Amino acid sequence: MAGTTLKNLLLSIIIAFSLSGCGKPEVENLNDPDFETVYSRSQNVRSLAARLLNSWFMTLHAFDGMALPLLAASDAGTSSWTYSYRYSMEPRTEFDNHPSSPHASHTESYYLSLYITLSEANDILRVLKNKELDFSPSEAAMTEAVARFVQGICLGYLGLVYDRVFIVTDETELSETPEVPSPWKEVIGAAVSCLDRAALVCSTGNFTIPSAWLPGELWNNEEFGRLANSFAARMLVYGSRNKTDDLDTDWERVYGYASNGIEKDFVPMADDVNWYSSYHSYANFSGFTATDMYVVNMMDPAMPSRWVDESTWDILPDPVTSHKDGVDDRIFTDFQYLNSCTFYPERGYYHFTCYRCRRFDQYLQTWTGPMPEFRKAENDYLLAEAAARTGMLQEAADIINASPRVTRGGLPPVPAEMESILEAIHHERMVELMSSGFGIQFFQMRKENKLQPGSPLHYPIPGSQLEIMKMDYYTFGRETGTPGIDFSTEGW
Repeated sequence: MAGTTLKNLLLSIIIAFSLSGCGKPEVENLNDPDFETVYSRSQNVRSLAARLLNSWFMTLHAFDGMALPLLAASDAGTSSWTYSYRYSMEPRTEFDNHPSSPHASHTESYYLSLYITLSEANDILRVLKNKELDFSPSEAAMTEAVARFVQGICLGYLGLVYDRVFIVTDETELSETPEVPSPWKEVIGAAVSCLDRAALVCSTGNFTIPSAWLPGELWNNEEFGRLANSFAARMLVYGSRNKTDDLDTDWERVYGYASNGIEKDFVPMADDVNWYSSYHSYANFSGFTATDMYVVNMMDPAMPSRWVDESTWDILPDPVTSHKDGVDDRIFTDFQYLNSCTFYPERGYYHFTCYRCRRFDQYLQTWTGPMPEFRKAENDYLLAEAAARTGMLQEAADIINASPRVTRGGLPPVPAEMESILEAIHHERMVELMSSGFGIQFFQMRKENKLQPGSPLHYPIPGSQLEIMKMDYYTFGRETGTPGIDFSTEGW
């Protein structure tokens, strides 16, 4: 990496992204010779800032990103089609990180696109500090808050997925030669610091995010600050690679963030032009992705947790169609029983299932409407887990018993007892939060040591980037890496 500056590194990311065909920036980046011209115009800065949230959202919900593979790798969703098959093969295989690998493109596209968006957020923050713009105080505060927020969540979602990445912010000197990439814990820490700064700006500003920036219900500065807090809690909890990390989480800090988190769902609205979710589409599209039997069994214990072979059809009980003790009512309100499965038997009957998620069927019919990214229920479960971990068991139980687990699922209240509370939270993240935020089921299974043996616990820097940065090839999975740190050794 001798002689490679961060400026050139970011440029290589942008070039690689453009050549990949996965997308490209529509305006000049910091590394373009016209940067001074572009960013000297207030309207150009407005236009760039207006699309930041969209760029991040579209990256997370992209078909060629990591949302669908992680859903399959977590045994929450199932499919025998190629995008899923490589991540859900049993036994698990080593992840092929070579640039020529077709499934390596998922991690590459996700990685490059997040860095593009991060770079744009950083550029805007530099301009706000160093240039005179015709922004009112409220517009300047809103622009900074959104850019800080996007900066934080881009870094956070890099830290959640990769073992290590480069931390690049508006305060990074781009002319310097980059050091080694930072490990995921430092990346998550940097992400939360950015979100803290976003929340601070929100606490002193006075603005409402316009629908052109974020279609759907309007978010004022106080509400947007709460959203930053919820994402900070999400990053701290979901970053854990194993149960040891999970126990070491700063749960008092999580409790503080979640206590000041969202009070309404964060649900951008799709227009099927600029805002849409391939994740919501393909994770719920009949015949493409279905609900894994692991989750089906959680809702109805009479159902098997694994599909063995063609004879499994013969042992299935009748589907539940109304309330029944011990059964989660959401199995017939949010999920649909299937009389057949279109997956390839030759790729393993373990992919087979008899249920799909139908909670998003209205979106599938119109390709417009709400796309849940962060439900208030998720913040409640983050708060409940933090309360339990810090000794407030009754508070944790009260939160869960007022949640959709009881109000929608019809399940009995949980007692103020640690094991019952944690089991309930696990259940809710796998059921109530199905197909909402990116990777929730994978991160939950990972931190509970429930991913199948050999599953990568995180992914390497994409092979194409290793080549550009002249770094040695590496990967994880099966038996490659450090057991329990880079790949799972336990499982459900």
